[in-house]
Amino acid sequence: MTSPVIEAMGYRLIEENCSVYSDGPDATWSPADQKSYAKWQCKLGFGGADADGIPGPTSWNKLRVPAVYE
Repeated sequence: MTSPVIEAMGYRLIEENCSVYSDGPDATWSPADQKSYAKWQCKLGFGGADADGIPGPTSWNKLRVPAVYE
């Protein structure tokens, strides 16, 4: 999946100190995105299958990713 929203999400994860990026985020979903998002979910108190690194509505809304336009 490729979208500017993914890159914006990555920068928000960096701001929240939930980054495992070695080169910074870009617009293509990667294992680093999933691992970083899992750190975010854990920071919010999720665990187990709820901290799998796949965005869900609750964690996504709390991350407050800015609107981006393609």
